[in-house]
Amino acid sequence: MLCAKCQRKEATIHLTTVVDGTEEETIHLCKECTPPMGFDLDKLDPKQIEALSVIGKKCEFCGGNAFSGEIRAGGSALYWCFDCGMEFASIFQQLLVAERPDLLQRSKEQSSFLAFCSDTTLRAWTASASERATQKLKDRRREDGRDKGS
Repeated sequence: MLCAKCQRKEATIHLTTVVDGTEEETIHLCKECTPPMGFDLDKLDPKQIEALSVIGKKCEFCGGNAFSGEIRAGGSALYWCFDCGMEFASIFQQLLVAERPDLLQRSKEQSSFLAFCSDTTLRAWTASASERATQKLKDRRREDGRDKGS
């Protein structure tokens, strides 16, 4: 199978979008056309693969069992429980609406979710906004006495 982007090389990376447990889209890419993911797929060792799992991980905010998380630039990870994840997503969405309404419009116009997510402008803003949303949630939890240190 050829790479969906360059149409020249063999596709060795297969990225699938899953929404509510249903496979929505799979895009097949060669290594050179695969967008950066914060880690090098070829160099992942078993310990790094384990870091991608939420099994045994604790929520960064409340200390509860992790439900989900994200790998950040440089390979660090952030994990959250369901409730903290919902609050984090709400803060992130508020930042998006306030700072980058243009990205909301572009997301409606893109035919491919994966193509939209590989946009370098979006990736740069998302990384910054994620850090700020994390700090806002930590501050909010500390101010109202919900942080894991209380």
